[in-house]
Amino acid sequence: MKSMKPLASALALTIYGTGAFAQTGALEEVIVTATKRSASLQDVPVTVNAFSAETIQEAGINNASDLAVMTPSLNVTSNLSPFNARISIRGIGTAQTDPALEPSVGLFVDGVFQGRSGLGMSDLTDIERIEVLQGPQGTLYGKNTNAGAISIITKAPNIEEFEGYVEGSAGNYGMGKITVSASGPLGDTVAYRVSGNVHQRDGYYDNAGGADLNDADDWNLIGKVLWEATGSLSFLLSGSHVERDTTCCGADSTQSESVNEELVKQGFASDKNDAYDYKIATDVDSQFELEADNLAMTIDYEQDWGSIESITAWNDYDYVTSTDVDRSQLDILSIKGDQSAGDSISQELRLSSEIGDSVEYQLGLFYYQQTTKRGTGEQFVTIGEDFLAVAGQQDLGLPAPIGFLAAPGDYIASQAELETETFAAFGQATWHIGDRWHITGGLRWSDEEKTADLFSTTVSTAPSEALLGRSFLDSFATPIDAEFERSNDEVDWLLNASADIGDDTMVFISAATGTKSGGFNSVSGTVDDREFDPEFTTSYELGVKSTLLDSRLRVNTTAFYTVVEDYQSLQQLELGGTFVSNLGEVKSSGVDFYLEALPLPNLTLTAGLIYMHDYEVTKGVDKGLALPYTAEFSGNLSATFVLPLADGATYIRADYAYMGDHTTNVAGEEDLQPKDYDNRNLLNMKVGWRNDNWNISVWGKNLTEDEYAQQTANTLPVTGMDAYFLAPPRTYGATLRYDF
Repeated sequence: MKSMKPLASALALTIYGTGAFAQTGALEEVIVTATKRSASLQDVPVTVNAFSAETIQEAGINNASDLAVMTPSLNVTSNLSPFNARISIRGIGTAQTDPALEPSVGLFVDGVFQGRSGLGMSDLTDIERIEVLQGPQGTLYGKNTNAGAISIITKAPNIEEFEGYVEGSAGNYGMGKITVSASGPLGDTVAYRVSGNVHQRDGYYDNAGGADLNDADDWNLIGKVLWEATGSLSFLLSGSHVERDTTCCGADSTQSESVNEELVKQGFASDKNDAYDYKIATDVDSQFELEADNLAMTIDYEQDWGSIESITAWNDYDYVTSTDVDRSQLDILSIKGDQSAGDSISQELRLSSEIGDSVEYQLGLFYYQQTTKRGTGEQFVTIGEDFLAVAGQQDLGLPAPIGFLAAPGDYIASQAELETETFAAFGQATWHIGDRWHITGGLRWSDEEKTADLFSTTVSTAPSEALLGRSFLDSFATPIDAEFERSNDEVDWLLNASADIGDDTMVFISAATGTKSGGFNSVSGTVDDREFDPEFTTSYELGVKSTLLDSRLRVNTTAFYTVVEDYQSLQQLELGGTFVSNLGEVKSSGVDFYLEALPLPNLTLTAGLIYMHDYEVTKGVDKGLALPYTAEFSGNLSATFVLPLADGATYIRADYAYMGDHTTNVAGEEDLQPKDYDNRNLLNMKVGWRNDNWNISVWGKNLTEDEYAQQTANTLPVTGMDAYFLAPPRTYGATLRYDF
């Protein structure tokens, strides 16, 4: 518990330091759309963390990983590709390394569901607000929100006047970033908004064998056109294009004695086996290249009797990855040209209205169709020339010598195509009983059809292939040529009651369910083992939201208890590859605390803390195992201090994030090692000066140079290598922004 002292001390200073409040000033009211209606954050009986455009800019929130640092209950990790990111809330979440897996935390951009979490991992541009909803959101948000939802709202076109900004940043590791946005009217009823971002940075893994890893060469462009056809009818057409080209995703590593001996034998330097020095040596250039396009049409029709909203959206993406699996300069095992693609189309129709003065309700229909592809049937996983020299020295527990089971040049070729079609109908109503009591109920019925066309083959010249029709690489990806289909329909529900205590405090209690889709393993397993079931979440919450001291203090607390049945888990296989299975049952319970204070008119303090009382597998083969990437205590503290200077103000902001000891590997208990546990202590700061037009600042992230492994992998049996996917090292730079 020694590492908890900085967090506890800072939290105490935050709370007890608010005793001498100034007599003027108040916290700004935060408006959210968490319940699909605009309302004050303090009036919404849902646990929500909301970030305004100003906070996003001040704190330097550039992507989903930065957002997780600011939200104690949220965790984001990725390994071989940012597109396979694992997003979890309160310990519940799964990586999408297998394309058959769908997210547990739904990601929505302007109300549009993003079927792959990786679509939200690029730079966030021109954002108005981000809302992180905790717990199942199965009624209004629907598909795959059984752990929570992240709702990103981008800025709308300005139909009143011309406005925009230009922002440029430069930093260490050769970082350069430019963001431009402009908006204005094109007439009395038409307006536009255009924004774009270019981001380049050198890699922070120093690679002695080739290009440095984890660089960035990304850009995106967003365009919107708003037409207010009448006083009650409007059309918003939006589109975006994203391109990413990066040497992602690097990892530091430690190598076995046999690998180091072979490296020296071939004239290379042996690995220093320092897992946190950001110094590596690989012979395969890492690659992540992505192109993604989005198009959406939002129609709003408002009348005295209510409103109708229609959102039609289309998405298309493709990306390719390459990875040095053994993470050395030896030619042992590699993934090259692993291609993936997908597209989706969705339609949501929502009616919002009221019955008298006491009941407000929403009714809706939702349709979603998604295609996900991986592989082209061509070679992508290959055994190299040095494989036998190293693997032959490892104790692999195989029934025959490795030279009988594998040969240099052996490879895997695969192709998977998965189709999903979902239809849902939903409704939610709130009954206001008098001025103080509010009761909400909701139902959502979903029907889903899934198909999978899976092909994988191993091409081998090993003796075992000729004699037995089997070879070593079959353990990475089971050969298959089959088609599958499944269907299911589910009902999710919500019950919520809240009461206003005086004018400043609201108490709520709720129970809700959520469902995450089942599917088919695209990588491993026999034909009979390929299918996995949906997972079902039931969650209970008791919360209090208070606004005190003349709106200079907000304190929100939620106690939660969540049970997930048939929890979907992505496991690493013993010799390599992955396999999706239903673990059994997991439980997640604890208390979430949030505080925001204005002790002085020019000083804002925020604190967030989550205490996880229970976060383990309670049924199944891994019973008793703690949920990965989940700590008993996680928290963050922020302080922003502003002083008038010249015709503007100087400001300083500091953000501290803490995450206690936790497992960084999804392995079963018998495979976890000391390397698979870590904690996080991050300090970010920004100092600057701003007025109505100019904002100049210097900033730094991870200023304490915390050496933190966000994720670790099972030891690679054929080489004895351990991989550490490290958080970025200390970065710093300067930003200049001009608003017009």
